[in-house]
Amino acid sequence: MHLLRSALDFLGGPGPVLLAIGLLFATPAIDRLFVRRKRLGFRVLYNSKIGLGPEQLHDGTEPNSPQLRELVRVLDRMSIVVIRIGNTGSYDIDGEDFDKPLTFTFGDRVVWNARVSEAGSEEVKAEIRRSLRFFGSAEAEAGPVRASLPTVRERMAQRVARWGGLAVTADPPGEPVWHGVRLEELALRRKQKFKLLVVLREPDGNPDGELGKDVKIVGSLGGSGIVHDERPKGLLTLPRLTGGLAALLAAVLVLVLAWPPGSTDTTVPCATGKLAVVGSSVFMPTMAAIADQYEKACPGAEITTTATGSIQGVRDVAAGDDRTIALSDGKQEAQGVFARQLAIVVYHVVVHGSVGLDTITVEQLRKIYRGEYTDWSQVRGGAPLPIRIVGRGGESGTRELFERRVLGGSESALSSNDCRVKDRAPEAPVIRCERDENADVVNMIGAVEGAIGYADAPSVAQARKTDALTALSLNGKVFDAAAGVEAGYPFWTVEYLYARSEPAAGSLAGRFLAYVREHDDARVRMKDAGYLPCLAADRVPVDLCGSR
Repeated sequence: MHLLRSALDFLGGPGPVLLAIGLLFATPAIDRLFVRRKRLGFRVLYNSKIGLGPEQLHDGTEPNSPQLRELVRVLDRMSIVVIRIGNTGSYDIDGEDFDKPLTFTFGDRVVWNARVSEAGSEEVKAEIRRSLRFFGSAEAEAGPVRASLPTVRERMAQRVARWGGLAVTADPPGEPVWHGVRLEELALRRKQKFKLLVVLREPDGNPDGELGKDVKIVGSLGGSGIVHDERPKGLLTLPRLTGGLAALLAAVLVLVLAWPPGSTDTTVPCATGKLAVVGSSVFMPTMAAIADQYEKACPGAEITTTATGSIQGVRDVAAGDDRTIALSDGKQEAQGVFARQLAIVVYHVVVHGSVGLDTITVEQLRKIYRGEYTDWSQVRGGAPLPIRIVGRGGESGTRELFERRVLGGSESALSSNDCRVKDRAPEAPVIRCERDENADVVNMIGAVEGAIGYADAPSVAQARKTDALTALSLNGKVFDAAAGVEAGYPFWTVEYLYARSEPAAGSLAGRFLAYVREHDDARVRMKDAGYLPCLAADRVPVDLCGSR
């Protein structure tokens, strides 16, 4: 059940799921009413030989007479195709709506006659009959019209010899032969439909072969209209697909809402009470999502999350009580507190895309932050572009890590408010501003040409979706978590959870700490955010966490 609840959370909760269910049920109607407003449907209902023998044809005449046998032979080579055509959309269709008129061809079979039926009224039937045109094989579907229905019937009458009221074909040489039927300027009102019956015979060159079955129907409506075959094409149709998805979502919603949270997922170590999580602004969004998951699984728990910065967070824990725990980007030198490793956090040095670099050495970085380099032309040559540093404040664990692991010293003083000019300290050697959170840092870097700064990998990945950012390799090195070794990349750390003392096993702090480090839901949430949990799926510690 916890997996279903997690799926519901991923989809945004009951509200968005209910909206999705409604939209899925409405999709076929929306498709019919709005997306494809004019729709012309067709379906071949019958396609077979006439199949009349002497016993059905003779009227008292000798059944074995040559003329009757010839008539049977002729009818045995003839077939009938019945096609239903209708306006299945929500708007009337006029003749000028067609980009290409509705056209029917029947392979090698020759059109012998045609009839319109079940049109609703004699006036509609007459109008559809007037739209019928016949063409020969040499002209193809788009060729000039050869004959209307009255013309075809008149010429057929001339080619029929009468005997006892029964028709026998004559096929005089030089007479036209029709292989296709076209509906020119067909007009149908909403829900109007009719049937087209076409009598066909096999070509003269195929007296004894199998009867043809080919029927090809083409045509197109302009704009968003469609001409479609109403014959089922398989089990998977739009109404069935959307209805099935809607039913699945509805089942998930009912099961989750009908089952009290936490009543089935015995793997969550629940406890009741209140707990405050403070500290790292980098990790806090992910921790807030994990705390929300825990509260849903454990209704008696109330967990608040506040980003105060890593250093201040650990201070609060050291001076507070057992109902506060802190997140820290890296290990803090704090006495008398309890610490547990949580996950690996990778950081990047980032520049605006205008800088034109994808790697930098640590020594070049140090010269930039000391103010020895103030223009990018001093680093890469080429056109001048002022260097503008975007950093974090003094309480930031990310800044402390950058200074300790990369710079080997402190950043220079604050000289700018807008990160573009030295409006605070014109005498400063370099343009440097500060922002409160890593997300704000990368957003500013993406907005200011020549900007450089640092942030955690998830913040960089999120900002790169919209901003022109480049994450630089350091000394040609990148972090390789999959290799399980540091590989020479210096800018990463381990996220720690701090408490004033080791939490009691049954307390909310103790059980929440166990949930965050060990439960699959929390581990998946961390991995999805871009962090590498310090405990693997089999609860074995990751070696890389032990090195920091």
